[in-house]
Amino acid sequence: MRRFASLVVVLLAACGGDDAVDEPIDRPVGACDGVLHQIPGEPGVHMPAGTAIEWSSNPPATGAHYPVWAGWERSYTSLPRGNYIHNAEHGGIILLYNCPDGCPEVVRDLEQVVRDAPVDDACTAPVTKRMIVAPDPLLPEGTQVAAVAWNTYYTASCFDPYVTQFARANYRHAPEDICADGSPFNGVRIEPVAP
Repeated sequence: MRRFASLVVVLLAACGGDDAVDEPIDRPVGACDGVLHQIPGEPGVHMPAGTAIEWSSNPPATGAHYPVWAGWERSYTSLPRGNYIHNAEHGGIILLYNCPDGCPEVVRDLEQVVRDAPVDDACTAPVTKRMIVAPDPLLPEGTQVAAVAWNTYYTASCFDPYVTQFARANYRHAPEDICADGSPFNGVRIEPVAP
């Protein structure tokens, strides 16, 4: 029995059991009224594209999603939540913004976070990292910037460099460690800036 109990502890640690939360945890981080949210995981059930899905958080960071994920290293002009949650399930980071009147500087800053991220050795060219940038007009009122990883998300009233820390801390923390490229939808590849 002792051997079995030890095996269970090892398996839980390997599957991220130590990071799991039973109740939501919210804590202030960075500037811009930033808050880091950790939420209990939900099954990643595939739903038909376009299906209305009710998530337990805003922005969503776990649970049901569409079968197709978005292509990595792209900046999107629109992207359904059901698609980007699939990206989070694959260990990616989704950088979101809500700017009804436009905010090119915020988009530029989020795209720079993607450019500055380290190369993922599990990816195959042309994909080098599992990150995307997209607008989300459904973010909570007062939230201009958000970042999503599986079971964790960050919200803020403006861009703060904490986004980079969030990405590093939560990258590849998901039930599926997959770096295959997804659908490009309407995304534009985020190219490195020439020196």
